Amino acid sequence: MLALPEGAQLLATSRQDAACAFRWGQSAWGVQFHPEFSTTHMRGYIQARREALANEGSNAAAMEHAVRATPLARQLLRRFVALASN
Repeated sequence: MLALPEGAQLLATSRQDAACAFRWGQSAWGVQFHPEFSTTHMRGYIQARREALANEGSNAAAMEHAVRATPLARQLLRRFVALASN
């Protein structure tokens, strides 16, 4: 993480990122993940970036194998829409 905008509130962290989600004011939200991606989308993304990932030192085949469904993603998106709509 470089730095959150001044006045931003950190909402979530992970082992991979010190700022997975944040809020800035009442209407601006940011996340460092893609809850809208299905396993099919994610594997396609990895396949499309296979060469770039190899150049970055990543193993695309291992990444594809590690992709798992995120059953709570749809619920997260619905809750986000509900919050953003208020």
